[in-house]
Amino acid sequence: MQPVLTALDEREVRQRLLGARWFGGKSRSIAALCLVDHARWTASDALSFVEVTYQHGPAETYVLADRFPEPSVARALLGQLHGGRVPTEAGGALVFRPTHLLGSVPPERTEPIAAMTAEQSNTSVRFGDALILKLFRRLQFGPNPDVEIGRYLTEQTHFRGTPAVVASVDYAAPDGQTASLVLLQRFEPSRGDAWSTTLQRLAAVLDGAEPAESVAAMRRLGQTTAELHVALAGHDAFAPEPITAQDVAAWRTAILAELAHATEALQQRGIATDTTSLMQRADGIASLHGAAKIRHHGDYHLGQVLERPDGTFVIIDFEGEPSKPLSLRREKRSPLRDVAGMLRSFDYARNAALRAGDAADPARRSRADAWYAAVRQAFLDAYFDIAWQEAHYLLPIDPWPALAALELEKAAYEVLYELNNRPDWLPIPLAALTAPA
Repeated sequence: MQPVLTALDEREVRQRLLGARWFGGKSRSIAALCLVDHARWTASDALSFVEVTYQHGPAETYVLADRFPEPSVARALLGQLHGGRVPTEAGGALVFRPTHLLGSVPPERTEPIAAMTAEQSNTSVRFGDALILKLFRRLQFGPNPDVEIGRYLTEQTHFRGTPAVVASVDYAAPDGQTASLVLLQRFEPSRGDAWSTTLQRLAAVLDGAEPAESVAAMRRLGQTTAELHVALAGHDAFAPEPITAQDVAAWRTAILAELAHATEALQQRGIATDTTSLMQRADGIASLHGAAKIRHHGDYHLGQVLERPDGTFVIIDFEGEPSKPLSLRREKRSPLRDVAGMLRSFDYARNAALRAGDAADPARRSRADAWYAAVRQAFLDAYFDIAWQEAHYLLPIDPWPALAALELEKAAYEVLYELNNRPDWLPIPLAALTAPA
């Protein structure tokens, strides 16, 4: 692709990219940089769309902002979000798309303005106690699930268990393709994410406290999860679709492939697994045939949920894994895939809490196991109570074989992750592979 503007100062841009937390190509060798478009989105700040070509593999396009997230720039951008278009120098446009909520935010609640420090793949700014604005740094054409699902839940459903979308910005390229650039959501006050609040409660349980409060919290989370799936079983692009034999075959193949990678990696380290038993467990995915597939979270765990001060939950980050293609992140799947992800997160919480103290203490281990069984049951009971009543067609008559297969797939992925990143955590997913189905 040829530059549409004056040549970039490649050295400066390369340094900016390599120094940015959100740049995903640090481990790849950059072959060339190309400025493909440019726009002034406020009076004092401009965006550059830079295509990064690597020595190997596909190119990527990143968004560089001269002064964002400085407060003055963020404040000016907030004023732009009421609608309209800003042309880009290559013949494209920035398209500002407010929802009905934008005009309801009192200006005095949007101060002070400060950059968030926890973001990795994006850049976020908080406006007082009212709003959070996220700039997507990697440009990917097609609907971004975080924007798409967030706007749908805000404008088309009564579900209030996710931050409401207040506005968004799209980049319309000269060739007509569209990519999400900005997402503005309501700020949700919270005690923290559910991973941290769960571990806080669990620490007390392992010291001998009653688990009732923690179990009740996970029951509420099961209810919220079911309400999300019912809301996502909507209409138009969100309409449920029947799970076909072809779907089941493809998903079974994917589970077996994940298992093969995990068991081979374990075998290389002298760890044996009962592959016959694991394959039989994977066959449980066939019980999904005839149920329905819908849009879902796709990366669901305790860290993707905030706990409000009143104990209710807010589900966040529907973007999925940024390194995966949008088409995969937007696939309709069984909602049990989210359920399986959360169950695996409970297992990790149990083990993380044990590791924070004397993991060998039999009393603590017994309390941790009892807690895990109780919260798992409470979550599932609450989830299925609502799902069966409100959208029974989403689930197979017998959900347990499919749920076991999906938990197995997640555990196999975790085995590979821990082998490559945290070998001392390997016993957690390994136990899930070797436990009886």
